[in-house]
Amino acid sequence: MSYPVARLRAWAAHHRMAWWSAAALFALLTGLTVQAATAVPTCVDPVAVAASSAPSGAPGPNERGVALARGPDPLALQPDDRVDLWAMDPTASSGTSPGVPTARRVVESARVLMLDERTLTVAVPADRMAQVAGALQWGDLIPALVPALAPVLVPALVSAD
Repeated sequence: MSYPVARLRAWAAHHRMAWWSAAALFALLTGLTVQAATAVPTCVDPVAVAASSAPSGAPGPNERGVALARGPDPLALQPDDRVDLWAMDPTASSGTSPGVPTARRVVESARVLMLDERTLTVAVPADRMAQVAGALQWGDLIPALVPALAPVLVPALVSAD
């Protein structure tokens, strides 16, 4: 009776080993397939990532949000518009008109995050925050709308027929 039981145990051990081997192979293949499907490519465009990682209304990773007061006659702006921020510098006078303060551009192409009737919130580069804080000491910053890039029109080739 022990011989048939030993054969049965050997058969079960063999099939158990085959089952676990098949299960391990299936798990390995499934894991590789899922990993290949969800893998991020190694050549990522950092400009595209920065632009897509900063949704409208939120500053990006290297930006800081600054709220500015809007004057009585504000510009017609929309979120994601670009503005230059200008400040009047009372310490420097223009060469042509002595005693008249000069305007200087503090931030170029700041992104509009949010706006309402009284406040304009813009995203400025983090490395320009010291200049923004210094300019706000003397008064308000003046936004100037940066025009969108116009499409370049290529003239059609005219044949000399």
